[in-house]
Amino acid sequence: MTHRTARGLALTATGALIALSAAPATAATPVAQADATALTLTVASTPTDSGSFSSTHDGDSESTSGSDEPALSAATGQSFAQVGTLAQDARTRVEQRQGYAEACAGLAGDGATVVGVGEGGCLTPGQNVRLNAATVDLSGLRVLESEFLAGFDQQLQDALAPVLDQLLPALTDGLEQALTGLGDLGVFLDAGVIQSRCTAGPGTSAGSAQIADAAAYVEVGGTRVDLVALPVDPEPNTHVVTDLGAVTQEVLDAVRTELETAIDGTLGPLTAVVDGAEVLAEALGQVGEQLAPLEDNVIDILLNEQVQVADDEIEVTALDLSVLPAAQEFDVDLLRAEIGRSHCGPTGRVGAPAEPEATPDPTDPPAPVPTSVPAGVETAASGGGMGAAGNLSLAALLALAGAAGVASWRRSVRG
Repeated sequence: MTHRTARGLALTATGALIALSAAPATAATPVAQADATALTLTVASTPTDSGSFSSTHDGDSESTSGSDEPALSAATGQSFAQVGTLAQDARTRVEQRQGYAEACAGLAGDGATVVGVGEGGCLTPGQNVRLNAATVDLSGLRVLESEFLAGFDQQLQDALAPVLDQLLPALTDGLEQALTGLGDLGVFLDAGVIQSRCTAGPGTSAGSAQIADAAAYVEVGGTRVDLVALPVDPEPNTHVVTDLGAVTQEVLDAVRTELETAIDGTLGPLTAVVDGAEVLAEALGQVGEQLAPLEDNVIDILLNEQVQVADDEIEVTALDLSVLPAAQEFDVDLLRAEIGRSHCGPTGRVGAPAEPEATPDPTDPPAPVPTSVPAGVETAASGGGMGAAGNLSLAALLALAGAAGVASWRRSVRG
């Protein structure tokens, strides 16, 4: 090896070590982010969802993860929806060195068309989709003997006391027959499309929701009773109150018809002593009290739910449906469905300066000056990585490399 070659190698090693010591570890910081989830379903505290699709831009290129073609079966292990189309999409880009993000997500009926987020949404409607929000079992309703007489005056109480053993079974049979005819109470949503969209850019973000041809309704004995029609383009955080008073009346009307038949048929001999109308009114009063939780809104619906995380970051959920605790009295499996969740941001600028390091508080005590230097590399037990001893070892290597370069240069001069 010549002196010139030795000198070149020494100088190269010195430069490499200096570069290694001076170059900090760097990682690409995203300048735009977005993600979308078509459906999240929680039944009896057990969540499932359609997965999510996300997009991230690091200033040079966009990268995505997840599926933008989710299957409905992936998120509906129950009978929440029989047929339908899910969509979730997210995109990020850079324009004039500034990051931008957009996302959309939603659910539509069978035959819907899936389009890209850049076209203003994820879906164009097809057939309507029916969503099963809850099933209410009414079979537990009873006419209670202990409370039955409370609604009558003393004269009727005295008259009814000897015949309650015949009266209450007749009323109970009539009630059971009426409820059997009604079947379980089904609570449903019907919609052509339910979807959200969001965008984010330099210091700004926005979101919207579209809910086309949608309504909440209940089926009582095969009859549809509409609760509320949902707005097409709801304002942010629109709360829908569904009053089931009409449903309660449907149930009571069916029970009244059955009880009137039961009283006339089974209790005919007692009509001379018992005022049938008052007996019927009391029985219906008890049933109505037990149906009262229905009027406290079995379902609660929030439309176009928007959470503004920052100026350039927003999360939008097209429809958030939950079955309220009042339904527990009817053995309803509690359910929550979040349909069409889109999340955009935060965004940034390509090549933006790093955050400045915090200036030490002048009141902080100065760092202690070491009085001894341990040899070797610091162990993992003392904090791991390259600590003070590691830095000294690196300094020693640099010094040795520099000395080798100088010695080689001197030898080449002498030669």
